[in-house]
Amino acid sequence: MQDDTLTGTLSSMDVATKENLENLVKAGEKLLKKPVSRVDLGTGIFTPTDKMTNEEALIKYISAQVYIL
Repeated sequence: MQDDTLTGTLSSMDVATKENLENLVKAGEKLLKKPVSRVDLGTGIFTPTDKMTNEEALIKYISAQVYIL
């Protein structure tokens, strides 16, 4: 998953303040609720691929991996 909407200190890799880390958690939780999407290589824009959220897709993926083990 990627989020191209992070700005300011949220997009910085070296700001490890408590406030910034809490904001990153919130951003991650929002990202889980967004629909699964792919980048259109022609435009560079994220476009939804189906009605499943990132959270649902991760659960589905992990469930499938459990059966493999």
